[in-house]
Amino acid sequence: MLKAIDDYLEETILLILLVLMTCIMGIQIVSRYVFQNSLTWSEELVRYMFVWSAFLGVPFCIKHGLSIKVDQFRNLFPIPLQKVLMYIDKIIIFLLFLVLFIYSFTVVKATYLSGQTSPAMQLPMWTVQISVTVSSLLSMIRSIQNLSHLVRGKIKLEQKDGVLYQK
Repeated sequence: MLKAIDDYLEETILLILLVLMTCIMGIQIVSRYVFQNSLTWSEELVRYMFVWSAFLGVPFCIKHGLSIKVDQFRNLFPIPLQKVLMYIDKIIIFLLFLVLFIYSFTVVKATYLSGQTSPAMQLPMWTVQISVTVSSLLSMIRSIQNLSHLVRGKIKLEQKDGVLYQK
């Protein structure tokens, strides 16, 4: 069960959010144009679900090695140094999300203590803002996993024309 959670956590949540957003917006469209009665809460809920899906997409991309990166600089160096830079890359990503986690936790705590709520649904705003904290935590976990896979050789490295590729 833990393996399934590790393998499919982000994908499952992202799929559920996408289906719910599509259904809610479909109901909103039907309600507005067929029944001439717009739902006041639907757009706000979909917006917050979109925020959650955007932030949960980050650890998904890290897990699959899909992050945006500039390889041209790394490719200028010999293969052994390229390998070292791959390790440094994983560590920098971890540190970035550690800092983001700390600051987002501070913001969420302040919002929680203020009692701020959303305009239409009266949802506590910390439930939206905690998406950054959760995403940062998952991103740190995925960064550690990537570094571990790289160290243990589970991430295969392939050399073509003096350039190191991650498979």
